[in-house]
Amino acid sequence: MSCKFVITITILILISSCTPSQQFLEQRGEVISDKSSFIRVLLHKSDAPVVVGSVKRIKVKNLKSGKLLVDGKSKKIKFFSDKLSSPVEIESWDAPLIVNGKPYRGKIELHNVTGKIYVINVVSMEHYIMGVVSAEMSPNWHIEAVKAQAVAARTYAFHTLLNKKSASIYDLDSTTKFQVYKGMEGETTNSNLAVSQTAGQILSYNNKPILALFHSTCGGRIINNKYVWDGEDLPYLSDKAVPYGKSSPHYRWKTELTLYEIKKVLDSRYNNIGAVTGLSFKKHQGRVVEVIITHKNGRANVSGNDFRMMIPGGKVKSQFFNAFRTKNGLRLEGRGWGHGVGMCQYSAKEMAEEGKTYKNILSFFYKDVQFTKF
Repeated sequence: MSCKFVITITILILISSCTPSQQFLEQRGEVISDKSSFIRVLLHKSDAPVVVGSVKRIKVKNLKSGKLLVDGKSKKIKFFSDKLSSPVEIESWDAPLIVNGKPYRGKIELHNVTGKIYVINVVSMEHYIMGVVSAEMSPNWHIEAVKAQAVAARTYAFHTLLNKKSASIYDLDSTTKFQVYKGMEGETTNSNLAVSQTAGQILSYNNKPILALFHSTCGGRIINNKYVWDGEDLPYLSDKAVPYGKSSPHYRWKTELTLYEIKKVLDSRYNNIGAVTGLSFKKHQGRVVEVIITHKNGRANVSGNDFRMMIPGGKVKSQFFNAFRTKNGLRLEGRGWGHGVGMCQYSAKEMAEEGKTYKNILSFFYKDVQFTKF
C-alpha cells in the first residue's frame, strides 16, 4: 500500500482503502471497568477540510496498515475528504490536539464515510467526563451538584458502552443525542475538581450501570421512563414528587401554537395529513404521554415527548403542560424543561445549596441504586 504526503504550510495526506480494520473495530471490546479505558466520541461529520494541529510534536498513523505517515514538530495538518481514503490516527505529546481551532485531550481519528470526514476523539473516560460536565451543567454551581452531574454523566457513558448493540467506529457523539461534550474548551477548575473527587464512581442497579438520564427542570415531579419512551420499565427511574427546582427560569412557562404551525410540522413527518380539526392529550401524573391529532384524512398519534421535540424553537419545553383552546390554536401553560426523567439539575443545585451531598442528591433521583467504583 502506497502512501504519499506533501509538506507545505500544512500537510496533505493521501492514503488508500476506506474500510476500517478489524483490529480497529474490535478495539472497543477492551475491559471498560478500568477507569482509564478509552471512549470514542464523534465530534462532527465534515464536508469541509479538517485542520488538526498541536503546539508540540505531532504523529499521524495509517490505522489500517499501521504505517507512520508523519512524525515531526508542531504544525497544522489539513485533511481533505477526497484524499482521506483510509482512517488515520493523530496524536501529540504533552499537549492537546487542536481540531478546527478547539482543543481536545487524547487522540483524534479521521474516517472517510461516504465522502464525509468523521472526526472521532479517542479519549480516556475521566477526560471525557471533564469535557461533558461543564457542558451539561453550570460549573459555577455548588460543587456537590456538579459532582452529582459528574457521576451521572460517567454512569451514562458506561451504560452506553455496555449496551452498544452494533459495531461502529464511535461509541457516542458529542450532542444532546447522547451527552454534550466540548473537550477542553468547556473545562473549568470547579468542574474538573468534581470529576477528580468522584473519579471512577458510577451508579449501579443489580450490578450493572444504570441509564442515568438527567434534564434541566422537572417542574415539581419526575416521571418513569416508560411514560416517555417505548422500552424497558426501569425501576430506578420512578415517578416522584420533587420539592425543589423553583429557582429555574423554566419552572413555569407559557406558549401558543397555531393549528397551521402544528399541521406544518405533521406534514414534514407524515403523508396525507389533512387540516387539523382537533387535539386531545392523554396524561400520567400531569405529564402528556400521548397526543391524538385528528385531521380531515384521519388521525395521528404521537408520544408526548415526540410532540415536545417536533415543535421547533423549543416552544414546548416539556410534556408537563395544560392546553387551552384559542381562536387560532392552543395556549400551553407548562412546567419544567426537558423529558422529566432522572435527575433534575436545578433541583440538584438547590439540594446542594441546602447542604445535601452528591450521594444524597443522586439517591433521591435514582431509586435503590448503589455507588460503585471502577
